Amino acid sequence: MPDEESIENEVIEEEGLVDKLKKLRENLKACEKEKGEYLAGWQRAKADFINARKDEEKARAEFVKFAAEKVLREMLAVADSLEIAGDKHIYAQLREILKRDGVEPIEARGAKFDPLYHEALEQVEVSEKEKDGAVLEELQKGYTIYNRVLRPSKVKVGHYEIQINE
Repeated sequence: MPDEESIENEVIEEEGLVDKLKKLRENLKACEKEKGEYLAGWQRAKADFINARKDEEKARAEFVKFAAEKVLREMLAVADSLEIAGDKHIYAQLREILKRDGVEPIEARGAKFDPLYHEALEQVEVSEKEKDGAVLEELQKGYTIYNRVLRPSKVKVGHYEIQINE
């Protein structure tokens, strides 16, 4: 039969073990919390990296799309010359090449003047109110590239002024 002193030692040891177990559980909870924070941070960083990669790919695609803009602008001068010279066959071929690269003509004649698409070189007085602010004549064809203005149309714009009879 165990004596009182050995029972007391066992109780003290058990209390020490209970304290150690309590501390171990607290450390485990702290470690699990820290692990969760690290995991969440890693997941956010991974998502940010994926989004940054997508943004970079989108920017690169836009750059490639508009990289030829300077050359295409110079080709428009050639297209103008061919149109003036009346070489319809070569002009049509060049227009097809430009179209494949996203270049489209701006339809200006009869449209309402829009400073985003048109450059007014002259204002012409008109007698009809409905022609006020309308493009009357296209002096040089304008073009867009993927819906962005490559070169504005150079135009004459109608200006209606009320005539007061005396």
